[in-house]
This record gives sequence, structure tokens and C-alpha cells, in this order.
Amino acid sequence: GMTLLVLSVGLAGCGQQDREKDTTPDSDYQRRLIERLIDAAPGDIIEIPEGTFQFDRSLMLTTDGATIGGAGMDKTILSFKGQVAGAEGLLVTASDFTLENLAIEDTIGDGLKVNNGKNIVIRGVRVEWTDGYKTENGAYGLYPVQTENILIEDSLAIGASDAGIYVGQSRNIVVRNNRAEWNVAGIEIENSIGADVYGNTAINNTRGILVFNMPNLPQPGYQTRVYDNDILNN
Repeated sequence: GMTLLVLSVGLAGCGQQDREKDTTPDSDYQRRLIERLIDAAPGDIIEIPEGTFQFDRSLMLTTDGATIGGAGMDKTILSFKGQVAGAEGLLVTASDFTLENLAIEDTIGDGLKVNNGKNIVIRGVRVEWTDGYKTENGAYGLYPVQTENILIEDSLAIGASDAGIYVGQSRNIVVRNNRAEWNVAGIEIENSIGADVYGNTAINNTRGILVFNMPNLPQPGYQTRVYDNDILNN
């Protein structure tokens, strides 16, 4: 079977030098996490501990089969308030990817973008712009595009200047038990095939849940089911 490598970023090493390093500013943590993502191998579990970590550039993952997990969407916080480089918080171009139990805050552009992957799980992830709704906030919170077999559940998107949860040009999708607040569009399914959208709460968005096809894209969407959602005050 596949050996799971548990990589605990920020907790590895027990020497005095390592402990001192962990109390230095987050630029050190940023560097180590970027290196860990670059060096990721299939099957790696990259654990991010409880705390708020500051990043000034995008994080990227290109390796299939990795899991990135935190201690909870209110406990492990990746803050991009000082972001100066990159368009997203986290950009994933990989398959068999899971992101769970952490928050991505205040990105310049999209919070999490997943491009061209298969078998994607996004669970217990919060993407938020913490200064409230502004037109200069990033466009999309959770943003998988051109993906296949995707599950987004138990997640929260707040303050996106376009869509909180947006699935585009994808196939075989479940979006369930999420909450979208104060976005222009709460949840949006565009040019996608076989999406089930249920158990979600969309509140205080301009529009709650949208399903549509844009012209001139490679794939027209069909077979989307939207049911048992709470759509309030949009």
C-alpha cells in the first residue's frame, strides 16, 4: 500500500535551534511551507498547525495526491493581508487533492483556485475578506475550474467580489452543507455537467445560487440539481 508521510510543518525538529526558528517572524514559516509544497510527493499529508500565518505571495501545489490540512477553519489561518505577489492565495494544478480545516483570508485575488484536477475534496475551509464586502476584494473564494469529481462541503465563503463558491467548466460535482455570505454571488455553477447543490445556506449575497451557461466556452453545462438549500436575504 501507499505509505502516508505525515509532514508537520512548523512542528518538525526538536533541537533548540529549530524551536528558536519557530518563534521568528512568519517569513520563515512562509519559506518553509513554500518549500514543502514544492517538494511534496504523492501521498504526503502536509499539516499546518494552529495559528495565524502571514504570507506575502501565492502558495502553489503541482503534485498529485497531496493533502493539506489544518486544525480547523477558525484555528489555522493563512492570512494574505500583506500579499504583494501572485493572484491567488493557494493555486493547485494537481489531482487527488484534499484541502481541509483551515482558513484563507484577505487574498488579492481568488482564495483557492484549483485548475485542471480530478478527485478534489475541499472540506471545512473558510475563505474570507475580513474587512467586510468591498469591490476590491478578490473575485472568487473557492474556485475550481476545469475539474472532474469534486466535492466542496462544510465550507464558508465571505466577502468575494464575484462568487463565494464558484465551480466552472467541471464535471461530476457535489457542493453541500456550505455557507456563503456577503458575496456578489453566493454559489455559482457555470458550464458544468452533473452538479448536485444541496444543504447550503446562502445569505446576504447579491444573488444566492446561480446556475448558467456562458456562450463560447468549450463545454455547455447540463444536469445540475439544486435542492434543499436555505437562500435568504439575497
